[in-house]
Amino acid sequence: MKKKYIGILIIIFFVFAFFLILFFVKKEYKKERNGSEDSSDSIDVEIALDNGDEKIDWGQYPTWNYELKDSIIISKEGTYQLTGNIPNGNITIECSGNVRLLLNSVSITNSSGPAIYVKKAEDVVIVTEGDSILEDGKEYKGYDSDVIGIIYSSSDITFDGNATLTLHSNKEDAIVGKDDLKIINGIYEIESVDDGIRGKDSVYIKNGNFKIVSGGDAIKSTNTKDSSKGFILIENGTFDLTSTLDGIQAETKLIIQNGMFQVTTGGGSSNSSDKNTWGNWGNSKSTESAKGLKAGNNLVIENGTFKVDSSDDAIHSNYSIGIRSGNFTILSGDDGIHADNEIIIDGGTIDIQKSYEGIESSKITINDGKINVISYDDGVNVAGGKDSSAMSRPGANSFSSNDNILTINGGDIYVDSSGDGLDANGAIYMNGGVVKIDGPQNSGNGALDYDKECVITGGTLLAGGASGMAQGVSNNSTIYNLFINFSSTYGKDDKIAIMDANNKEIISYQSDKNYSSLVVATTLLKKGEYKLLINGEEKELFTISNLTTQIGSSNGMNMPSGNRRPDGGGRKEEFGPRKPTIP
Repeated sequence: MKKKYIGILIIIFFVFAFFLILFFVKKEYKKERNGSEDSSDSIDVEIALDNGDEKIDWGQYPTWNYELKDSIIISKEGTYQLTGNIPNGNITIECSGNVRLLLNSVSITNSSGPAIYVKKAEDVVIVTEGDSILEDGKEYKGYDSDVIGIIYSSSDITFDGNATLTLHSNKEDAIVGKDDLKIINGIYEIESVDDGIRGKDSVYIKNGNFKIVSGGDAIKSTNTKDSSKGFILIENGTFDLTSTLDGIQAETKLIIQNGMFQVTTGGGSSNSSDKNTWGNWGNSKSTESAKGLKAGNNLVIENGTFKVDSSDDAIHSNYSIGIRSGNFTILSGDDGIHADNEIIIDGGTIDIQKSYEGIESSKITINDGKINVISYDDGVNVAGGKDSSAMSRPGANSFSSNDNILTINGGDIYVDSSGDGLDANGAIYMNGGVVKIDGPQNSGNGALDYDKECVITGGTLLAGGASGMAQGVSNNSTIYNLFINFSSTYGKDDKIAIMDANNKEIISYQSDKNYSSLVVATTLLKKGEYKLLINGEEKELFTISNLTTQIGSSNGMNMPSGNRRPDGGGRKEEFGPRKPTIP
């Protein structure tokens, strides 16, 4: 008897365990299918800041006053109050302690090297108290080969003040820091043959006003050997950057928390204005790039105002991008926003006015935000190694291996694409938000293009475009949807409206482009009788009884299973003869 009860208990235990495992498997599948609960918080933004210079008590050091006339060498720690001019020479710092330079209307020109050379020091702080001008020479004599910059520091260097520091670079770079480079405040007007501001271990900008014209990158960090270094952190400031190469380039992480940015690279987006020149933005080496904002690892933007006009990608990461907020105006000669691995958008206003592909990555999650995309090819592209449209052009980017999932949880998204509107070499999952697509006018592309499935569980989708490659949403969606195909082409002056039985408009679609196919998926649709109106004229009566309803015939490649009125009532000549639904 006891054995019988024991056996029953064992059976109950295994049944319970089975359903418990099944529950978690389904939960993980749902998480994978609909997109994880990731936000840009999941992107690593940890950085190791060195704020030792801000803790220095300069009152414990002596202060010297110098009127500059000739070159000077600083070998003792302390504060140096500097005025005057050096017509051909420089300031060299070589000591084991901390040095602070207070520049009060100083002018320094060195025809054979840097204007300020930090050969050795613990921490160096340069404060602008009066407008100052520094200039180097075209040829450097008597320096190591890596010593190139109007201000060159082999130690940690910090800039502060409220006056203007004007830098004219004749050799290569303007400001170079071989360790950490920090700017707390100040006004900087820089013209450089190569890079404007270059820090090896890091560039940290708390505030300031920057106008940089550079033949290389405007602002960059370069440490490739230490993953905790090579970052750029910008907390605030005003930036007017014009560069031949990248605007802001971090070897590892680029984190922007606020600020105003106007960035032009590679001559701007007009330098790659047609299909034959995408990616061919200049005459520099093929390994060089002219991206607006670029990170080798993670790129996170928390807020700010950005206007980027770039011949290459406007916002680019070799790994992940997280956008939490901000106002973006983007014109790109290549992709608007591109990450090799993942893009997460939690909010902000993003206006991509020109691009080859608007938003592109192996995995994209949009949680919120107002997003407008105009693209020569795909609007939002979840790309993989087989994405021929992305990979065959000059200047194309590579992608990491991923699940290739586009997840839309919210936001207001508009796409005007000449290629596919939403393109997934994998799956599309939409759980909320509003998406309108004015898709392709050629039959080689579709407003929706996916390989696996397009599952809609919430929100509103309106996707218009050519019918030749048109796809509807997948049959395992959970909201009512329509797949409409027209025998005629409609366009700018036409309005498509869905009315209920009481002649109340449920939803409508208008486009400045020609279209012959329309996908409608929305929580506004319920079971019942509806009318399809075109320019106010009733064209079709139909009944929604299943989740997917097909209206009109189609040459589409992957139409969903749909529902038509069983009596055939309501059909108009407009839609042509009926054809069997293609599963």
